Amino acid sequence: MAAMIDSVTFSMVGSYVMYCLLFIACLLGFSGIVNLLSPRPVCKKLSLYIFTLANLLFLAGFVLICWFHYQIYCDLPLELPGNLSNFFNSQLTSMNRGAEYGLPLLDSENPPRYTVPVWIENEKYYFWFMCFGIMALFAHLRLRNHRVRALLYTIFAVQVGILYFAADPFVNPLPGFFAEITPWFEGNLHPRSRFGLFMKLYPRMVFYYNASYMWVHPPMHFISYACISIIFVTSIFMLVKRDPVIEVAGYDFAKLGFLMLTIGMLVGYPWALQAWGPNWWWDPKICSSIMMWSVFSTYLHTRLYAGRTGMWYFTSVLGILCFLAMIFTFLTSIYFPGEHSSQ
Repeated sequence: MAAMIDSVTFSMVGSYVMYCLLFIACLLGFSGIVNLLSPRPVCKKLSLYIFTLANLLFLAGFVLICWFHYQIYCDLPLELPGNLSNFFNSQLTSMNRGAEYGLPLLDSENPPRYTVPVWIENEKYYFWFMCFGIMALFAHLRLRNHRVRALLYTIFAVQVGILYFAADPFVNPLPGFFAEITPWFEGNLHPRSRFGLFMKLYPRMVFYYNASYMWVHPPMHFISYACISIIFVTSIFMLVKRDPVIEVAGYDFAKLGFLMLTIGMLVGYPWALQAWGPNWWWDPKICSSIMMWSVFSTYLHTRLYAGRTGMWYFTSVLGILCFLAMIFTFLTSIYFPGEHSSQ
């Protein structure tokens, strides 16, 4: 497998990106702490340049991840021998009769290839934190309060630390994916064993890795998570003192985040029917996502009455609760068994 995919180059270049990101994140974290404690901005322009460089590094790493996935697409076709391919198509034709969502037949001349999304396994953390960095940079350019900027730096530094020490996508890339497909590409399998393995891999490829919804549903959620993190920052400062500029900025990010979250949930509905069937409503991640959406919706509605006495304070509390609901929603897919727990 390693000979077919240039994972060595990917890991080596990716490690350089992560080293640089960690170093820059340490500088930003230090700047964030200093500015949080200082009554006046410290190293304002330098911090902006460093923050911009960090986002460029994030984007460079994301391009590297896209290149790695393109290598998977080119070099790892899921190909059956001609006789087994014809037998599989005959079996599949029978299975698809009366099925609401059938599997496509094989084309022996064009074997199915993996179009693995660039936000699965540890890569989802990378994409999520990259989205936050971009959102935070826009917030930085819009907001003049140096302490708001400082908190953005600090959260960004913490995220990079989590990414480097606990979820580095360049060290042992896509372990779950390669654990699934390695038996197919390594060793001389008996035709019967190969056919049985193909029956496991092919539906997983069609309904998960190659599903068009995977290119819409997860990234929309991660963009909304990034927006909610910005709302969390603005809500903290709104609890201390009402600032119209901070309030409007937080509301603008909230509108974008709510739009992404709502569309992402709606897009996920037909995908869940295809992949899991009708019995998925009580999945822990889905239930917690509905809870988060409800809190988010309440935040936006109370924001309409923020001009009334004390409502801006209540709205800020809801903004913080929305962030906590987001964290809980994300953790449910890790610690609670369900359809999302293996993604």
